[in-house]
Amino acid sequence: MSIRTSYIINQNTEAMVGEYQHNGEEMTRVIEGKEMFLVNETPFAILNNTFIHLGFDLEGALKGAKTVLGGKYMVPVCINAELGMVWFSSNSFRKSGGIWLAYKHIHKLSPISKKETMVITSNGHRIPVPMSLNHIDLKKNQSAFLHTTFVARWEGIKKFLYEPESGFTLCKEPGDLNYRVREKEEKKE
Repeated sequence: MSIRTSYIINQNTEAMVGEYQHNGEEMTRVIEGKEMFLVNETPFAILNNTFIHLGFDLEGALKGAKTVLGGKYMVPVCINAELGMVWFSSNSFRKSGGIWLAYKHIHKLSPISKKETMVITSNGHRIPVPMSLNHIDLKKNQSAFLHTTFVARWEGIKKFLYEPESGFTLCKEPGDLNYRVREKEEKKE
């Protein structure tokens, strides 16, 4: 199996599973589409680097999610609402060894035991997750609510038309400390 040095989550990424190597170092098994490979980073590092790569940060995503979901513990995070990239973890995201799931790639859930559930992804991969069926269903519903809320907020942003002659001009004369608004000059015919 190939080992990558870094990775950025994309819309085809289905899951990230933290696992330990024989030397005790945590790596991540990434499931992307039909592929599976190891990344020499923790799931938390991959998630954080993905946000940085997109010009955001994980702390902001967590604050936004807590605002929408009401200050809950272990909230899902939205990487890209337009693409449905909302993720949640099987345990606290700061703890090692967790499983991260892309909510839009969860195809089916079936209980293994009271505290373990088999997650079947959109590409048919089977991942045993140490969470009850009800808890995964709750996280999936929170993710869906977060997704639809952020999509609605983006769609609610008003678009506007820029008209070149409708603005104003700031100017500053030599020696002045402050800017002033320059009035439009009358067009002469």
